[in-house]
Amino acid sequence: MIDLSQLSPMMQHYMETKKEYPDCILFYRLGDFYEMFFDDALTVSKELEITLTGKDCGLSERAPMCGVPFHALDSYLYRLVQKGYKVAIAEQMEDPRQAKGLVKREVIRVVTPGTITSSQVLDETKNNYLMGIVYMDGIYGISTADISTGDFMVTEVDSDRELFDEINKFSPSEIICNNAFYMSGVDMDELKNRYQVVISALDSRFFGEESCHRILMEHFKAGALVGLGLEDYATGIIAAGAVMQYIYETQKSTLEHITTITPYSTGQYMVIDTSTRRNLELVETMREKQKRGTLLWVLDKTKTAMGARLLRTCIEQPLIHRDEIIKRQNAWKS
Repeated sequence: MIDLSQLSPMMQHYMETKKEYPDCILFYRLGDFYEMFFDDALTVSKELEITLTGKDCGLSERAPMCGVPFHALDSYLYRLVQKGYKVAIAEQMEDPRQAKGLVKREVIRVVTPGTITSSQVLDETKNNYLMGIVYMDGIYGISTADISTGDFMVTEVDSDRELFDEINKFSPSEIICNNAFYMSGVDMDELKNRYQVVISALDSRFFGEESCHRILMEHFKAGALVGLGLEDYATGIIAAGAVMQYIYETQKSTLEHITTITPYSTGQYMVIDTSTRRNLELVETMREKQKRGTLLWVLDKTKTAMGARLLRTCIEQPLIHRDEIIKRQNAWKS
């Protein structure tokens, strides 16, 4: 244990901030660098292969330290979240030249695999989804969101097969869930390995029925859930509320660009299991995992990132009702 009383004032504040975000790597802004100390420094130095140094902090031994330049933040963040880490960014909130005493610093956002939004590191032709899964009374509530585009959807399924199909359909980079989902019998290791997804069980406070209802109605400025079309998705509402609260707490913003929530029935779309999707090579080839040579590659004549994302969605979610199929076909012709 580190005796905080022996630390310098700056390092005391670092440790206090780190205590608030124990499951995150803390990027602590010091001048032109984001610095990491102690265990975080050891982890980042190893994962990013950057030099480990030390800093005098008041203890008998120098604290392990490493840092990354602030202007290259996005690339380092992306490499860490790809490996499954969460990163809390503590920014300087005042000009160091004008500050009296210790420069004020606050965590301005938490970056996770499903909440990274930088266009410099994301593939703009595909969505980066965060998925919330809640298991209650034999029902899986599923809510899927892309923070960068504002897409926000909710549904429910009652079988493992349908659940896996939804996960496969959206290929989320991060899944948040309640503890009951961990206890539902679903093989978590298989989920993580098959879909290369980070899965986190959140505290029960994220899944309170009253709080989930309230946060959705407040965000969408609705007097009742009926107005949002969610009245038939009791478990899905909990998943959607948990996702919304998680995004609020990590992004620390009003999320004004998320303006609608779309409930849908899985019966609207053709069920395609994982093996079939892989063998059909819809969006990636079996061996090289590349777009070239796939159905998407053949059809993709889109000129914008938004169009590319929409085409990918249509291919991954084929419709089954004739009228809807014709409507989709006509939309692409126009």
